[in-house]
Amino acid sequence: MKKVFALFLLAWTSLAWSLTAGKVDLVEGDVRVLDVATNQERPLKLGDMIGEGDTVLTGSKGELHLAMEDGGQLALRPNTRMQILKYKAEGGKNDTSVFNLLQGAMRSVTGWIGKYNARNYQIRTSTATIGVRGTDHETRVIPQGSSEGEAGTYDKVNIGATQIRTKFGTTQVRPNQAGFVPALDRARPRLLAGVPAFFRPMQHDRRFEGLHDRIRQRMDENRGKRIKEIVEYRREAKKLERQKKLETQQLKRQEKAENRAQRKVQKFESRNDRPLKLQDHSRQRDLRRESFMERRQPTIGQEPRFGRGHGRKR
Repeated sequence: MKKVFALFLLAWTSLAWSLTAGKVDLVEGDVRVLDVATNQERPLKLGDMIGEGDTVLTGSKGELHLAMEDGGQLALRPNTRMQILKYKAEGGKNDTSVFNLLQGAMRSVTGWIGKYNARNYQIRTSTATIGVRGTDHETRVIPQGSSEGEAGTYDKVNIGATQIRTKFGTTQVRPNQAGFVPALDRARPRLLAGVPAFFRPMQHDRRFEGLHDRIRQRMDENRGKRIKEIVEYRREAKKLERQKKLETQQLKRQEKAENRAQRKVQKFESRNDRPLKLQDHSRQRDLRRESFMERRQPTIGQEPRFGRGHGRKR
């Protein structure tokens, strides 16, 4: 029973690691998640987990901060809709972080994925893909008809650098700069002359002061810890898998032994039943003989018959 529980615990831990992207670190106002598993919306509260495939929605006064599994931090602004397309943070070369910003704005301070797997970190919008290099940056998608500004994708860099890419070209964005891709024009991304006014500090942006440096200080330690956890988990999983295999083999040997013993018992019982069957056969033979002799006996007033010539006139 303990081994079964251990296997279940390892499977659950592996599933949690593979699906979890971040944990709710701050939530304010109307914030909901469209759960990929149930396809239903539910309100988010402090401590809730967000996973790969989930879509997060904030209301007009909603704000959400996520502590990501790679040690990074993500903040969603009001009136935002963002989906986590892919996420994996095991400390290896296949770690991935891909977000789809459908509308609204988000701020991201990247963790170890942004440093060691920068090619696997992306923020996608309907008009552009944004890559990073150890960055604190903000991305905003303005829809058609909005009073905030021209429709399209904007990206502002606070620390580090980003690349805004489309099929028409790539533009580097550096600290205190903002890049832009229009929603309709088939144009190359470009740098703006200044940072748009809508990139103003939000109520809880003080949480980001010095955060980039703190994340960098703990990054290697957290990544190393995660790698050790993954290695230990895989070692225990292999150990339990070997034990399970041995137990299965032992059960099969036990079943074979029981089947052999059962066949021996059946064979022994069939041998003991043979004399009874022979006795029954002998008894039936005697009864047939007695019946034949009775048919041969003459009835009263009738002479016995002898031979085939009985009763012929001479």
